[in-house]
Amino acid sequence: MWSILHLAVISAAFRCISASTDTATKPAHPPLNITALSSHDGYSVLECWQLASLPVDAMQAANYVVGGQTTKAVWSRIEPRTHIGEAWAPHAQLSIILNGLIRITSPAPRPTDGNGKGPLNDSVMMSIGHGEVDMGVVREDQEYKKPETKTAYILPGTLRSSMLIAADLKSISTLAGHYTEFPSDEPTLLVQIPFDGDVVPEHIVLYEGGCH
Repeated sequence: MWSILHLAVISAAFRCISASTDTATKPAHPPLNITALSSHDGYSVLECWQLASLPVDAMQAANYVVGGQTTKAVWSRIEPRTHIGEAWAPHAQLSIILNGLIRITSPAPRPTDGNGKGPLNDSVMMSIGHGEVDMGVVREDQEYKKPETKTAYILPGTLRSSMLIAADLKSISTLAGHYTEFPSDEPTLLVQIPFDGDVVPEHIVLYEGGCH
């Protein structure tokens, strides 16, 4: 005959085993991968970054600390089918898309004179989001030995698809920036959060091109 004490001990043991099994089989939250605009050898490039921060469970959610100190966030509205052209990030910043679509091509394609050299254009400044976007100067007789051109689409829907870190400053991407279009038939709505001192979160580069 099993005593009440024996049954209680066995029941407790099964609860411990069950809890241990649940913990062992419960999938860990994946790391946070974000499409980023960075700079290599003077060119703006698209990369997939994996941030170093690990998610923390709280309030029934996986909470990711993006990292880095941030400054005042800006809410931006871009009209449908707006073509910015070649541009650079005015600040290192995190952009979160709420509506619409962004198509980014990097490095930016440029016309050539047939000898692999770009024409001379005037510098253009465009105001969008947080501060001004420096459209830059296309230098005459500049050799174009660019990295492979990649295209990324930023759109609402998933954590991976809706965020972008832009860190290709004009002072670093001196040869070519990125090409930005907003091809949606609806306005594109963005929240842009600059990083203080243009210091981006700690990360590793997984591969070239946007995250997929």
